[in-house]
Amino acid sequence: MIEAIRDHLDDLEDLYLAEQRLADIQSGQTQTIALEELMKLHDMED
Repeated sequence: MIEAIRDHLDDLEDLYLAEQRLADIQSGQTQTIALEELMKLHDMED
């Protein structure tokens, strides 16, 4: 039972962090980058 509660709390924390990142993106505080661009920046092209 304790493990199930811990798992649920971890899921809630993940959800909270995702919602915070989305809010940051929507407000313009954080910008996104396309995966293709990120891969090029790190010399990881297909």
